[in-house]
Amino acid sequence: MLRVINCIAYAHDLILVALAALICASGAFVSVHLLKKVFATKSRARFAWGFIGAIAAGSTIWCTHYVAMLAFEPGVPVAYDFGPTLISLIVAILGCIAAYGLAGERFAFAAPIGGATFGLAISAMHYMGMTAFSARALTAWDMSYVAASVFLAVLLGALTFWLMQNMRGARSIAAGTGTMVLAIVSLHFTGMAALEITPLAPTSGDVTAVEARDLIAAAVAGVCFLVLGTGAVTYFLDNQARAFASIRLRHLAESAVDGMAVVRGDLMVEANSEFARMVKMSKKEITGQPVAKFLDQVEQYQEGVLSATELKRADGSSLPVELAVQTEQVSEDGQPLTILALRDISQRLAQEEKITFLAQYDSLTGLRNRPTFLENSQSILDWGGEDGDYAVIAIDLDRFKEINDMYGHAAGDSVLGKTGKRLKKALAAHQFAARIGGDEFVVFSKIESKDDAIQLAELLERELNQDIEHDGVVLRCEASFGIALYPEDGRQINTLLNNADMAMYRAKSSDDQQICLYDKGMDDTIRKRRQLVDELRLAIQGDQLELHYQVQMNVPNETVAGYEALVRWNHPTKGMLPPNVFIPLAEQTGLIVMLGEWVLRTACHEAASWSSGLPVSVNLSPAQLTTPNFVEQVQDILLESGLAPQRLELEVTETTFIADQKKAISVLERLKALGISISVDDFGTGYSSLAMLRAFPFDKIKLDKSLIDDIDNNYKSKGVFRAVLSLGDALSVPILAEGVENKEQLAFLLEHGCQLVQGYYYGKPEPFSAPGKVTFVEPDKKKIS
Repeated sequence: MLRVINCIAYAHDLILVALAALICASGAFVSVHLLKKVFATKSRARFAWGFIGAIAAGSTIWCTHYVAMLAFEPGVPVAYDFGPTLISLIVAILGCIAAYGLAGERFAFAAPIGGATFGLAISAMHYMGMTAFSARALTAWDMSYVAASVFLAVLLGALTFWLMQNMRGARSIAAGTGTMVLAIVSLHFTGMAALEITPLAPTSGDVTAVEARDLIAAAVAGVCFLVLGTGAVTYFLDNQARAFASIRLRHLAESAVDGMAVVRGDLMVEANSEFARMVKMSKKEITGQPVAKFLDQVEQYQEGVLSATELKRADGSSLPVELAVQTEQVSEDGQPLTILALRDISQRLAQEEKITFLAQYDSLTGLRNRPTFLENSQSILDWGGEDGDYAVIAIDLDRFKEINDMYGHAAGDSVLGKTGKRLKKALAAHQFAARIGGDEFVVFSKIESKDDAIQLAELLERELNQDIEHDGVVLRCEASFGIALYPEDGRQINTLLNNADMAMYRAKSSDDQQICLYDKGMDDTIRKRRQLVDELRLAIQGDQLELHYQVQMNVPNETVAGYEALVRWNHPTKGMLPPNVFIPLAEQTGLIVMLGEWVLRTACHEAASWSSGLPVSVNLSPAQLTTPNFVEQVQDILLESGLAPQRLELEVTETTFIADQKKAISVLERLKALGISISVDDFGTGYSSLAMLRAFPFDKIKLDKSLIDDIDNNYKSKGVFRAVLSLGDALSVPILAEGVENKEQLAFLLEHGCQLVQGYYYGKPEPFSAPGKVTFVEPDKKKIS
């Protein structure tokens, strides 16, 4: 060791030694940076970085050696042959190419092996360069120092490459630079210490002058710094390009609709705003956090494959996401960079869940839909039917269409929604309900006996018959129930449901029964009723209906005051059907609105062709009056037919005012404003007739036939009649008596001042072909039908 120190201190020009040291340190700094690039690059670009690094490292070794040799002062004139000097440079570069190439490979101990090769390259270059050394002296080599120099070069070279592969950050650059400098310096000066020179007698010859030596040293240093500068500039330009690419990537990530994050090792180093929104943290808070805080086992996800997982959020909740993982080249410190792309799929999953729900459930009530009900019920019957009895209860809401027409579809939806909630609340775990139609529901339940089914229907009746408040209005929509039992009423769910429907329709048509059990005798009756409903619908759309007109007489002068239009159904097989056969059916099924429109339109068109110019009266149903835009519909019919509004009289009953008196009065006032007359029909049969007269200024009061039937022999009927006539006089409203059939009734009416009558005494309803003709019917010859 002392010999090496003495060699440096007393056998070298310290200024040139310092220059050699500067070259060595600068070159080592550039070389280890380029070596870091080799380790950090996974692509084939590492070969390019290895080549540039080898040029820099080889130039560093050679320039350091050459300048240090120029600093060597053995006490005798020296010279250097050009050939060996040039070959030593080639040896240094080729050796470094081999060293960098081996270090960049992906096998075990590749870095230390490459470093050892680097040490051998230093040794080969040094001792090849020493063959160019010539002096007027005898030279001898101490092989122990030679061996020591090679050992130090190989050891420190291997250490340099190992440190650069395994250390991170700025410390790795400092350590790598230091050990590479030590490898080069220890090889050179230990090798120089191995050289023993014995001067000979001085003679003249070509030797290197001091001035020439200094110029050569400066030129060598300049070339070296040029090469190193080129390598350094290449390195920094690449870093700048990477920085720009990183900025572009960050901007791209910020503009992406998906969440993106970059992970180095197992720590988060970058995240865009969408990722921050997903985890409910700021980007600053995310940086430096372990990736495990957000995702479990990122390493399990394959690159290029979308994986469904959950993203952990700051508030403890989880967000369903689709995750794509991409591992890029390692970062500057040698750690892998993993790019995470995450897409929020919570809305998509919610939509899929909603679609699944809508496929199985009714969106308005939350109950099962018809297909799901049938499937589940039949499954229960198939698997458990032999071990028990079951009941299917069909439910239909009465007067639901009237609520829809009167208050709008929002009110109808409210009724359906409340009905669904009440059903779910009332049912137990072994029972379930479904909505199978507009206002039709069905319940499936396991039972022990028939009484259980009846008790369940009674419970549902109490629940569903409660008032429903909507938008400040109290709605009441009672229900009808039909019960079919398994197995006696059927073993298939469709059969049970059809039978429960039959029982329900029987309850619906009953005046005093809301719950009805299925009876096999119902089949024919229900089928006939359903068939008649279908036929009535076709009759309204076809040409099977016709209007008959009954004359209204002004009795004192025996003149015709007008006609009432009455609908008849000319059934193709049953013949002419009177209104009492099909009008109630139309009211129960909702066909009354369609039928009423046909009657009104036909009556206006036919009356417009009468030469007499007499008025025509048409009955209105409550449902018809509450139809949206009914006033506009009447106005359009008048314009279309050409009938003057003053020739049209619309007859309403007190049921029109029961549901919503305020709305009914509003519609009637608008009709009256058009010039149409409004009369009260069937007066005296209800409970609120007097309230009607007080609420609206009617143009006529029509006494119901029931008040006229026994007026000639019942003093109470006579008293009621006189009271009504007095009421008409007080209100200045004319009274028309319906159902006049004999002379005695007519005489009584004339005696008490009733001037308008209608009935079989003056004429039966006749078809359109004979209006205007008054037929007198003697009491003993007329036929009442």
